[in-house]
Amino acid sequence: MKWLMLISLVLLAACQTTPPAADIVPPTLIDLNAIATGDAATATAAAPPPLPTLPPTWTPTSPAALEPTATQVAATPTSSSGEGTLFFIYNGDSIARLAPDGSREELIVVGGAPAGLTAAPDGSLLAYTAQGSGSAREVFVSSPDGTYVQAVSCLGFARVLHPVWSFDSRTLAFAASQTADGPLGLYTANVVGSGQCPGGNNQRQVAQLEANQLTGLAWSLAGNWLFASHGAISAFNVVDGTAYPDLLAATGSGPNLSPVHSPTDDLLTYLKSDYNNRTGAIGGTLYTVRTGNLQPPVQELRGAQLFARSAAYSRDGRYLLVATEREVWVQDERTGSSLPIVQASNFYPQPVFSPDAEWVAFVDGGRAALTIPQVYVIRRTGANPTPITAHQEGTISDLTWSAAR
Repeated sequence: MKWLMLISLVLLAACQTTPPAADIVPPTLIDLNAIATGDAATATAAAPPPLPTLPPTWTPTSPAALEPTATQVAATPTSSSGEGTLFFIYNGDSIARLAPDGSREELIVVGGAPAGLTAAPDGSLLAYTAQGSGSAREVFVSSPDGTYVQAVSCLGFARVLHPVWSFDSRTLAFAASQTADGPLGLYTANVVGSGQCPGGNNQRQVAQLEANQLTGLAWSLAGNWLFASHGAISAFNVVDGTAYPDLLAATGSGPNLSPVHSPTDDLLTYLKSDYNNRTGAIGGTLYTVRTGNLQPPVQELRGAQLFARSAAYSRDGRYLLVATEREVWVQDERTGSSLPIVQASNFYPQPVFSPDAEWVAFVDGGRAALTIPQVYVIRRTGANPTPITAHQEGTISDLTWSAAR
């Protein structure tokens, strides 16, 4: 009887018209293991209410607990696996919320082809790009429980990439182009007042790039500089308009990757493409520069040669999480030592720190089916790797660990 009811629900949802992306709303909580992606994308209310807008004095509140309406397939919950909440994009069309002990998992936003999911440093909101009006893409924010969704940008462009939060969680920077392959501009917009975009939230263009590709975007700690990696890394002062178009040159092996700024120090870390003569692999070698008094030429300090793909700081700035195509390393910035905690992953691991930096979440193949990606948690020391999902299908991308509970 339970399966008959579920099939009826799916068939009913499939007969309805998919709402426009401007009307993306949270659905009733859905079992990721029981409903295929195509069905989940239409399992929303037939007449969703209009989106609310962020008033000038809006302050986020803690979301109310939501109880799932479908039985979850149990993974292997851990007794304690960090605070906060994990989020990821499921199958490229939904945003999922996951308790870090594996006890709870549900879809909170369905539809709109979300991408670039990232959590505000204070845990109040999620940001991502999604389908806007017509063929346009825009930047959206959502509350951690998905009950609130609001468009932040209002460009009406075909491509919007790399939304990134300022450290005070008030402003988003992003790249956009009018066409799907055109040159990219860099933009900023405040979250508060986004219901009256562009004037209400001060949406503005910071710079226009000649490049049509971007491999990363980062704010400085003080919020006055934007660092954009489009081959070389350029720096743009959002306060006084100063620009250094090619601050950090790329190598002949490829573009600079993954610029990330320390949350506690005037330090920018990035990956400079390098070539491995032994294996033929191309990946990033860690480099850092000081950003407190930025005046070119800057001194680039070389770090570990890990042939990495991404890097990310812990919230306290002490640890750096570095991922290669199949490995995860934790580097202690205080001692300079590096420790491999994941090796031979079946997928690019997408590692993220827990808010307290005691745990790392990452993606790997399931123990029973190596070709189906699952979320794992592991101690920062490499101990106790544990799967916390048991998906029967689907993809996982843009894994992020928010301070939201």
